[in-house]
Amino acid sequence: MAIQIGDIFGDYQVIGLLGRGGMGKVFRVRSLLTDREEAMKIVLPDLDENQELADRFLREIKVHASLEHPNICGLRAAMRVKDRIVMIMELVHGESLDDILREGPMELPTAIYYVDQVLAALDYAHVHGVIHRDIKPANILVTGPESGQAGIVKLTDFGIARSSNTGGLTGAGVALGSLWYMSPEQIRSEPVDARSDIYSLGITFYEMVTGRRPIQADSEFALMNAQLVQVPTPPAEVMPGLPLPFSDLIMRSLAKDPRQRIASAHEFRGGLRQSLSRSSSVSKPTPPATPPTPAAALAPPAFTTATTATASKTWDPAFLDKLTQLLAPHIGPIAKVVVNRAAKAARNESDLCQTLAAEIPSEADRKRFLGMCR
Repeated sequence: MAIQIGDIFGDYQVIGLLGRGGMGKVFRVRSLLTDREEAMKIVLPDLDENQELADRFLREIKVHASLEHPNICGLRAAMRVKDRIVMIMELVHGESLDDILREGPMELPTAIYYVDQVLAALDYAHVHGVIHRDIKPANILVTGPESGQAGIVKLTDFGIARSSNTGGLTGAGVALGSLWYMSPEQIRSEPVDARSDIYSLGITFYEMVTGRRPIQADSEFALMNAQLVQVPTPPAEVMPGLPLPFSDLIMRSLAKDPRQRIASAHEFRGGLRQSLSRSSSVSKPTPPATPPTPAAALAPPAFTTATTATASKTWDPAFLDKLTQLLAPHIGPIAKVVVNRAAKAARNESDLCQTLAAEIPSEADRKRFLGMCR
């Protein structure tokens, strides 16, 4: 049965269609109890007749429920409605990175700003045993100006994510995800780890700074083969003027052998900061001066209640400057951006200091930072 405007699902009324996600349609809905608008993701019809799809969707719900991070689309609620399973998510106004890239490559500082946020989300997910497995521009959402906080990245669509706490559902020889962004080990249907997400983000980063994908092919077979063997042209050769440290970093993320690839999101973030410190001509990463006008209201989910409640907190500029000076020796010029972004979500000074300390690789340095920042 087709879903129509005005249909009721539990306590939610459908008021519009937002688009299609990786496993179903996404609708704009209004709560009949609170009158608040949300996003509702629902599996396509005949769920009862497709047990594999049902299992994957149930797993997506469990994975989402286990993750709570400002740059990950969180989950409001989940429920069964007749033969369907429904996810209720926060409605965020913005557009996908895929839509933004249709306008061409972006300025390097903006690309760094977005990639750093994706890496923060991946670092958190990987530490919690979740590999996304479908990192691509369409699954990276960026909030628009009408959201009240433009330029915030939300990683979405964990429909094929693998958690260490859930059983595997992918049969041997089945390749999931988008071929343009798929790691060689995914193409071969081999076991994957965090480095597979690193590869997919590396392709995305390449596209952000050059305006084109690193792998070119005219058929699925040719594309799969190219992901296995074709070494991309370094992005600095495609986009003259791109600083070599960033070009080299992207190429390291695209190593065909996972053992030669950047090993973790944490290491990738460190590489971003080192590249910044070695590229004096690159301005500090900040949100774009004029954020892209969203093409449509997309459907991601949620900051925590505490984050939402404290988004308007006013901080003493002198205190934030102090934190920036304390953090900069450890993470480089990006410190000011990290401090300002963390301050928007922190509940209090202690929470802010703990969040910033987590950015410091050395445990000893983290302890010294915490001792000095209060």
